[in-house]
Amino acid sequence: MLDDDEQFEHELSRFENMIDSGESFYFEPDSLEDIIDHYIVKNKVKNAMRAIDFGIELHPSVTFFHLRKAQIYSTSGKLKESLLILQGLEKIEPENSEVFITIASIFSQLRDHSKSIKYYEKALENERVSGNLDDESFDIMLDLALEYENNNDFKGAISILEMLLTISPDNESAIYEIAYCYEKIGDFDKCIEYYTQYIDNNPYSFTAWYNLGNIYFLKKNIEKALWAYDYAIIINENFSSAYFNMGNTYMQVENYDEAIAAYKKCLEIDAEDDLATCYLGEAYERINELELALINYEKSIQLNPQLSDGYIGIGIIKDLQDKTAQAIPYFQKAISIHADNDNYYLVLGEALFKLERYPEAELQLEKSLQFNVDSNEAIELLAKIKYNYNVLEAIDFLVQSKEKITLSLANNILLLKYYWEIGEQTEALLIFKAAYSKDSKKTIEIIEDQFPEYKQITNFITIINNHG
Repeated sequence: MLDDDEQFEHELSRFENMIDSGESFYFEPDSLEDIIDHYIVKNKVKNAMRAIDFGIELHPSVTFFHLRKAQIYSTSGKLKESLLILQGLEKIEPENSEVFITIASIFSQLRDHSKSIKYYEKALENERVSGNLDDESFDIMLDLALEYENNNDFKGAISILEMLLTISPDNESAIYEIAYCYEKIGDFDKCIEYYTQYIDNNPYSFTAWYNLGNIYFLKKNIEKALWAYDYAIIINENFSSAYFNMGNTYMQVENYDEAIAAYKKCLEIDAEDDLATCYLGEAYERINELELALINYEKSIQLNPQLSDGYIGIGIIKDLQDKTAQAIPYFQKAISIHADNDNYYLVLGEALFKLERYPEAELQLEKSLQFNVDSNEAIELLAKIKYNYNVLEAIDFLVQSKEKITLSLANNILLLKYYWEIGEQTEALLIFKAAYSKDSKKTIEIIEDQFPEYKQITNFITIINNHG
């Protein structure tokens, strides 16, 4: 008597002989199912379809053949044809989870995530009813959670993943995904808890260490972020992303030498990384190595002509080198790439202001405020431009701005100065008194720059002495 493997080989050989000879033999449904799945595993799709069509002809009521045909259609892009078959099968076999799973995967391909969720939930309910909470059920839960993620419903994904982890607490995929979901909703402590749990089971997962570093970075725990990135690099010394984010972390704490070293290491691994090249330029800019900064900014836009930050960097270096007129086209190029970045309009406005091209500067600064109403830098420059036209217009602009947002100390001192110029001494002194009582050191620093005449005015000295 033949064992199972021998029996399968016999049936497969018999089927292939039938195809070659053009004859027609009888096969039991189970034998054809094994033959079809064998061809699918071997990626012999034409052979599988031939066996499926033969099975449908021989056993038209066996749903397996129709289901496999629908699945092959779904993987070959014939989604409508696949759905048509599956919707028929859904009516015939409403307890068949595989039908629902296949429908769900098709809706996922169509990016109709709500319908995909609906069918994964039907499949999961079938598994619950049948009491078959096994590896297949875990896969359904994970796929369902991923669809919730695709639908930007991260809390929904968390609820499914928590359910999965109560049944399968060591399910690594679920632990990894739930950490990601907690990151997306901003619960960084929970996120760290799950990444740590994942790392306990997978201590050599450099991507997990990397993600843990990213979360510590978001929590502004610089020491822990660098610690996690270090582990990622120890495990995989060619992991360029870890070096890149390490560089970003050092930039946050103004440790520019270490940032430069990290970006350089990143570029040793991936010399074509335009963003790392650009950020290396910024790090050199921060230590006043302007030529090195310029070289890297220029290289970054050679690598990626659409990298707007590279053009901004070049413009800033030109401006710092007292070549402000040369900076203007670079700022304009950045804006042409990303027209919704308020900071780009701000730096262009600053450059135009420096060149005393006030009407053009005013236009750019107003655009900056359209995208960011809280930009005190744009408000300050606009007030100074309006002052050149009319001091009352500048005052009115600052007062209106103060009604919308909290003005910076610099803008309050500017308003103080303008009030004093038109004789509104009480208003000016009230601003000074409030500012000085809140931050005396910073107030004196700014008023020394904006309105140094205050030292010759008794009223200001009296306020300082009274708060001394």
